Amino acid sequence: MGTELIDLMRRRRTVRKYLSKPVNEESLNRILEAATLPPSGLDVLPYAFIVITDEKAKQRIRTGAETAESEFHSSVKTEVKKFVDFKKITWEKPFLTEAPVLLVIAGDTTNPYWLESVWIAISYIILAIENDGLASLTYTPSDTGFLRELLDIPPHFSPEAILPIGYSAENLPPKDTRPEGKIFYERYKS
Repeated sequence: MGTELIDLMRRRRTVRKYLSKPVNEESLNRILEAATLPPSGLDVLPYAFIVITDEKAKQRIRTGAETAESEFHSSVKTEVKKFVDFKKITWEKPFLTEAPVLLVIAGDTTNPYWLESVWIAISYIILAIENDGLASLTYTPSDTGFLRELLDIPPHFSPEAILPIGYSAENLPPKDTRPEGKIFYERYKS
């Protein structure tokens, strides 16, 4: 494997602030093409991708997400509370209206391996986003029921993530590899 893919992976960062510059159609089409290329259980492609660019629709999604997150944050306790406080994670999700495009990913729960397949597709998508010079984050709302209602998602599909897509308003350095305590040979060692 060449170093290009590894370099791409190092550059890919979670971005929470976006410029208002629109995403061009060619880039979006490449990203959506990449979404359909990953392997899936039994090759059934058990997912749906919903592209949102309408400002009112993005605002409704943000409102639904912030309502769900506010409830989650008010009920969270102990270690999770310490973590979200330390990371300065709040219930507010301005990136949902700042990014020019939102991509909602839902999985068809009637198919085997649907969840694994959805997350492999998300991996392909986030690398395609980075490859096109764009930025994103993998946002997983604490409750996704509002997406089902807002976007007419059928009951047998589970909304799993929202990917805002746009140009980064942040300048983040590439990641360093972190293999310590994560890679083992022949067996797990503590």
